Amino acid sequence: MSDGPFSAIVSDIDGTLLTRVNDRISARLKAAVADVTARGIPFSLSTGRMRRSAWTVHQEIGANATMMCYQGAMAVDAETNTLLRHERLDKSTAATAIEFFKGRGLDIRVYVNDDVFVSHQNEEDFDYAQRNHAKLVKVNDLFPLAEREPTVVLGISPPNEMGEHVDDVAKLLGSAAEVTHSLPHFCEVGSPKAGKVRALHWLAERYELEPSDYITFGDGLGDLEMIRWAGRGYAVGDAHPMVIDDADGYLAGPAGEGVAGKLEGLSRGGGLKLQR
Repeated sequence: MSDGPFSAIVSDIDGTLLTRVNDRISARLKAAVADVTARGIPFSLSTGRMRRSAWTVHQEIGANATMMCYQGAMAVDAETNTLLRHERLDKSTAATAIEFFKGRGLDIRVYVNDDVFVSHQNEEDFDYAQRNHAKLVKVNDLFPLAEREPTVVLGISPPNEMGEHVDDVAKLLGSAAEVTHSLPHFCEVGSPKAGKVRALHWLAERYELEPSDYITFGDGLGDLEMIRWAGRGYAVGDAHPMVIDDADGYLAGPAGEGVAGKLEGLSRGGGLKLQR
């Protein structure tokens, strides 16, 4: 753990800043982020969300640094929303992931160029698309989408069943993919160059910073390496026990304004290295 002062901040969204998609960002959190960014501190979002959904939060919260979405597979310019980095699945790995999830009887979503492809449309799919400002496309066969090198192939199952699927697909794909279990019912298969911590290495190099310069906030298993990587990493709210165990501190969840409170404390207490 670094004692600071810190030069940059990265935060997960869901379960960390917001309790669920389309939650309103509190005035207190916006003010805390505005105070941090006014000091010249880069504030980035790092999320499993797709680009459209993440960008809405990025704008509303007032983030001022590169946005990372799709579990680190995509990086987006903070001002223009243009792509800076996009790590895709290769065709063979994407096809294997689709075949695996189909063989297990899981619902499947395939993400190509920020559109969501499904083989059937149910109420959950429509709700997901609406909440995430996504274009939902129904196709008869998902396998041809592998040729388009998707960003993510997502499998969905009941939470009490997903653990076994995650382990099995990770063993099957090995180093050919980054497998993330971000939510109890989600298993995301992305490029082996994806992952939040790989994106953070890229981001730190972009801003000419070191891991010790960063503070990170997160709650899920997808945030674990990000929490370990940073100079100081905080577990938030209903964080996974492994995240809590490895974090340098624990904060209240979104309803308790834990991240806002910590940002306020950093601003008041000299924990931030002013950039201008």
